[in-house]
Amino acid sequence: MKRVVQSAFLAAGLLFSTIRAVASPDIDLMSDIEVSEYAARMSRVLENIQYYQLCEQQDARCVRTEMAHYGISYDDKETLQKRLTIMIGTIH
Repeated sequence: MKRVVQSAFLAAGLLFSTIRAVASPDIDLMSDIEVSEYAARMSRVLENIQYYQLCEQQDARCVRTEMAHYGISYDDKETLQKRLTIMIGTIH
């Protein structure tokens, strides 16, 4: 039984690391249009999570998992917000 649990954790760890590698584009290397499109996708996913009440807002693990289903990385939120702020600042 212990061997099965260890194998399951190993498989889950590999799966989540693969999802992170695939889902997370390098935002610093994106064009302004790509950043805007990625932000729109992230916004739609967050709206769906809230609208369908899939997760509590405080449950970061649940939100992270739901975002990964759509190919969006939860860890990109802050970087994306900073990049959007810079883009908006250059317009004004």
